[in-house]
Amino acid sequence: MHVSLAEALEVRGGPLQEEEIWAVLNQSAESLQELFRKVSLADPAALGFIISPWSLLLLPSGNVSFTDENISNQDLRAFTAPEVLQNQSLTSLSDVEKIHIYSLGMTLYWGADHEVPQSQPIKLGDHLNSILLGMCEDVIYARVSVRTVLDACSAHIRNSNCAPSFSYVKHLVKLVLGNLSGIFPKPSPLSLLFTLLPSAQRESMLVSLPDFPKTWTLLFFLLSWI
Repeated sequence: MHVSLAEALEVRGGPLQEEEIWAVLNQSAESLQELFRKVSLADPAALGFIISPWSLLLLPSGNVSFTDENISNQDLRAFTAPEVLQNQSLTSLSDVEKIHIYSLGMTLYWGADHEVPQSQPIKLGDHLNSILLGMCEDVIYARVSVRTVLDACSAHIRNSNCAPSFSYVKHLVKLVLGNLSGIFPKPSPLSLLFTLLPSAQRESMLVSLPDFPKTWTLLFFLLSWI
């Protein structure tokens, strides 16, 4: 059970807040670090995804994962590292890491700018903006590493009064799925079936609903008592 970042912000109808960006950044970097511990260039299928608003998955546990399924209809060029678009050869796992760092940075900029009027600037603190800029460097060797990102997130957590990163991710998930064990104590088979649909299909259904937050909440409330 999961939702994509795009689904969560579609329901909200607005951008990620700064602490949410820090949280998704931290959880995503931890997920990438764990992934690179387990895989190698000899296993390209495990590394072949492109991080984007549709492939970055938020889990009810507060963790983050990535997928390359059900996103073939999305234009991912804005989230794809320049060296990939230019078909440059990749010679090390570090190169692949920097590719994902670029995509993650662009995805979080997308989240920060979602549904923000063009006349309004993106509101980000200097520290966060500096990290995201470092992630989105066009030149691969100038791009920051996963370790640098995690160090920055740790420093932010130590120097602020923010909640644990996983709690912000959980909140984003609840925007779409609701609190099935609390707000909706008796989820129906229909509501549970919806959570098992592919992300692209769920997102298509969301787009067809008017007045997202109110309609979505009412829909789940009614389904939970069928």
